[in-house]
Amino acid sequence: MLNYDLYIFDWDGTLMNTTQTIVDGTTHACKVLGLNVISDDLARSIIGKSFIEVVTDIVPELRGNPELLQKFAAIYEQYLNDHTLDNPVFMHVKETLDKLTTEGKFLTIATGRSRAMLDDILAGTGYGHYFMLTKTACECFSKPHPQMIEEILEFTGVNKAKAVMIGDTSHDIQMAHNAGIDAIGVSHGAQDHAELAACNPRYLLNNISELYALLA
Repeated sequence: MLNYDLYIFDWDGTLMNTTQTIVDGTTHACKVLGLNVISDDLARSIIGKSFIEVVTDIVPELRGNPELLQKFAAIYEQYLNDHTLDNPVFMHVKETLDKLTTEGKFLTIATGRSRAMLDDILAGTGYGHYFMLTKTACECFSKPHPQMIEEILEFTGVNKAKAVMIGDTSHDIQMAHNAGIDAIGVSHGAQDHAELAACNPRYLLNNISELYALLA
């Protein structure tokens, strides 16, 4: 049974099944701008990080061309705005958040999304009330830099030993390691079980339903 006071959740691929939409948004932007269309696996590899900072790693035509990069990012963000809410939250997410809230736990979010997109998602899903604090890539260094977690720890006053990061990518787990807190990997998002296991999370689960079971 888990015994943390502070639960820091990633959003995409952890609480909401948005991985394919993010991948499709990246390839859509390539097509619109007439660039070489990257593979789904390559697009998936940067999920969780600040998009504007890392997309040039996988779309080389954007390097050294800030105007094209801004156009690409705008097309990508519009695609996500149009399609993100078509996706469901994962099974047992609501039950998990309800249980943790009832137990008086602190719930927060650390995401690679922009502030505007995260706020729209939380408003659209009705899940915003669960989270006392959210951190995005607009306000902090991109994962796996520990800034998001460090600021959450400072705000809540929770000891590192009583805090845990839950995410679906190696970036989430490494961010937790860098901040000195435990990590829980869930393999139903952007990265599979083997990729997450290589990062040595404290727990490695197949899905949020298993997290809910651990709270029972």
